[in-house]
Amino acid sequence: MPLVRCRRCGRDRRPSRCRRAVRRPGRVTALPPARPALVGVRVLDLTRLLPGNYATLLLMGLGAEVVKVEELGGDGTRAAPPYAATGESGPNIVLNRGKSSVALDLKQADAQQLLLRLVAASDVLLDSFRPGVLERLGLSADALAAANPRLVHVSLTAFGAGGPYAAVPAHDLNTEALAGIVGMSVDDAGRPALPAVPIADMATGMQAALAVVAGLRAVAADGSGYRAEVSMLESAVSLTALAAGHIAAGQGTVPAPRDMLTGALACYGYYRCADGGWQAVGALEPKFFRRVCELLGAPELAEIQYDLGRQEELRRRLAAIFATRTRDEWTDLLLLEDTCVTPVNDLAEAFTDPNLEARSAVVDAVRSDGAPARVVRAVPWLSEAGGHGPAALGGDAERVLAAWLGTPAEEVAELRARGCVGGPP
Repeated sequence: MPLVRCRRCGRDRRPSRCRRAVRRPGRVTALPPARPALVGVRVLDLTRLLPGNYATLLLMGLGAEVVKVEELGGDGTRAAPPYAATGESGPNIVLNRGKSSVALDLKQADAQQLLLRLVAASDVLLDSFRPGVLERLGLSADALAAANPRLVHVSLTAFGAGGPYAAVPAHDLNTEALAGIVGMSVDDAGRPALPAVPIADMATGMQAALAVVAGLRAVAADGSGYRAEVSMLESAVSLTALAAGHIAAGQGTVPAPRDMLTGALACYGYYRCADGGWQAVGALEPKFFRRVCELLGAPELAEIQYDLGRQEELRRRLAAIFATRTRDEWTDLLLLEDTCVTPVNDLAEAFTDPNLEARSAVVDAVRSDGAPARVVRAVPWLSEAGGHGPAALGGDAERVLAAWLGTPAEEVAELRARGCVGGPP
């Protein structure tokens, strides 16, 4: 009998002899919907601020049990404005809902040993310390591997270890600037604009969550641990893929201050309406722009869509037309047509957008007083029941230490008395 290449294990075997082969189910009429894939995965979160908090929010949304290990004063996100009537941080509600909290003083040897025991009981560890800090806390790579050889350990740093910036502090703005993103986001005078969304922070969080998922898959396959380091600068520069085509083409150029996606074409930009609102026109393709011009009552404008010598003329004509009606009047006329024209919403309007509402993309978290807090689903493409709030600082120590380590409440109380464990009992 001839051998065939098994598609499951990659080896040449006789048909139906591979132990890794699985029986095919009966006829499937539709794939089952997405569901949380990380249920049962334990995640220790030693990160602080936005990148790490966003990474573990994604993991929580995927079903993982996330325990934030905070310093005794708490993650700085707890103090980030704006504040609810309860005094708690709005960003903390958004980013840290559904997670547990244990507060440890990692400068104490007993707290370090307690953390190593938690590492031994977990699947994933994330941290956002500068390179070298974990070693100074007695949590070296060797110590972590000895505690849990199957650990997935992901570090989030500004620049990563090994480079000249390894010990340099930085925030989102700095890494966006170094990545060339800020240099492409300038006004006509060449002044950089401050980013409204910290995309380097968010990209780093997404890359860290992706590293965790990859690590879990690798550990399941070969049984060994997994170490990844996610740099904010590298995460930010990875977002320049389209603009970086100038580099890849080897032409010795960089993106112009105004190219087809940044203002060179009048068919791709913002137009002010009669009430001061704005419409976003993204009609790059001729079929979309032709339909826009028809609905604007100026079909002749479609003929000069790509005439580079007449873009200012086209821009003035479009601006004059959009200025004749309110934003909502234009929305009623254009949105549901094949136009690629949409209103410019503020964030409150975005949260009540009919499409987001129809798809239940916004759910209710809860504040400390039980009042609902509107948030976007942690994982946008995965359903979320809502009803989660952020934990009180260190408020889950007894439950987590009992469930993960079998630590009796009396021992936790003694650790609290010595200042190793913080937060309310």
